[in-house]
Amino acid sequence: MTTFTRRMILLALGVLAGVGLWPIAEAILYRQGSFPSYLAFLAALGAVVGALMGAAFGAAEGITSRVRERLPAGIVLGAVIGLLGGAIGVLAGQAALWLIGGLFIRGYRDFQWVVLPISRAVGWAVLGMFVGAGEGLRSLSVKKVVVGVLGGLVGGLAGGFVLEYLRLLVPGLAVARLAGLVVLGAAIAAFYGIIEHGMSFGVLRVLTGELKGKEFLLNQRRLRIGRSRRAEIALRSYEELADVQAQVVIRKGEPVLENLQPSLPVQVNERRISERALKFGDVIRIGPAKIYYRAG
Repeated sequence: MTTFTRRMILLALGVLAGVGLWPIAEAILYRQGSFPSYLAFLAALGAVVGALMGAAFGAAEGITSRVRERLPAGIVLGAVIGLLGGAIGVLAGQAALWLIGGLFIRGYRDFQWVVLPISRAVGWAVLGMFVGAGEGLRSLSVKKVVVGVLGGLVGGLAGGFVLEYLRLLVPGLAVARLAGLVVLGAAIAAFYGIIEHGMSFGVLRVLTGELKGKEFLLNQRRLRIGRSRRAEIALRSYEELADVQAQVVIRKGEPVLENLQPSLPVQVNERRISERALKFGDVIRIGPAKIYYRAG
């Protein structure tokens, strides 16, 4: 699986999350009058959107890494973080409404076409930040959290604008809300993928064995390599490997390969190493696996 395929899977999950959310959002809108307050209605809607989008994006790592054991934890944690982000996003949107309203309201049209869409887009951006940060929190990676927050922020803001202006341009039409939710999910996924790729330190591409052609972004401070499902580069079907045999760490802005099992060989360009800074074009050999390091 290439990094491009990974981005397409993220995009597909965002689109599917939007489609799946649509009937649930319509049901909540239909029951709006049963909520004790308008704020409670918005909080419920935001929490549901956040939970389902968080669950969808939480599944991404398990799918793209082919490690099924990561799916349950990713989905559950993503849903919880997304739910929290949706509720907080509503409060952020209301705060933005109060702040922006005091600056820009000159009449009802200003409120309807400027203040309300911008403030709600801020709320969707906050939701996107939480959804994007889920995988980083699951893997305890500060860099992934930063990538997720930035991607979710930009994607949530862009998707939120489209969602809110579709609501204004085609009022009362459920299909417009479907399109808006799809765009919201797709925008969060797209910008997450773009920023993740742009902030990576390159790509490790497997050249041999069952995972031949699969690529791993160097997008966090440490990537462990081995047969264990805990390893970020999990080579589970490869014999003659330790559970965690090596790792790539980022030091002073460059990736360094470390052999964690001195009794087992790790080679770079056919030379055995204990530790070495990687350069684009290096070929790593760990047991039967060959891995090529290239630019992103």
